[in-house]
Amino acid sequence: MFQVTTLMGDAEKVEKELIKNPPPSEADIEAAKALVKEKGEVVAQLKSAKAGKAEITASVAELNKAKENLSRLEERSKLKPGFPQKDGKIHYSQDNFARQAFLTVSGQLQVETYACAVYSVYTFGPTF
Repeated sequence: MFQVTTLMGDAEKVEKELIKNPPPSEADIEAAKALVKEKGEVVAQLKSAKAGKAEITASVAELNKAKENLSRLEERSKLKPGFPQKDGKIHYSQDNFARQAFLTVSGQLQVETYACAVYSVYTFGPTF
């Protein structure tokens, strides 16, 4: 039987992305957290000093940018190459079929060789 999964394309994309842009280190994430904390303290100081609205708005915008950057770094640090796994087995919940699936011995059998070479392969016809 020929196993079918839609996870392969996503796994390849993640691997290529990680080769092109390696995930951030713990030091990068800690530096981003420190920056968020620093920007938050600046906003708090400006508010307590009753600074002008323009100054506070600019500082809040900088704080939001720092938070977004931290969020992106944390998200990228969670990327792992290969198929998503749970308990040491492939986790099919993100797959198109949501479970392990195989091609049947029908018209689909003829496109097995194409499926290995081409990313998307479709067949039409009666299957039983």
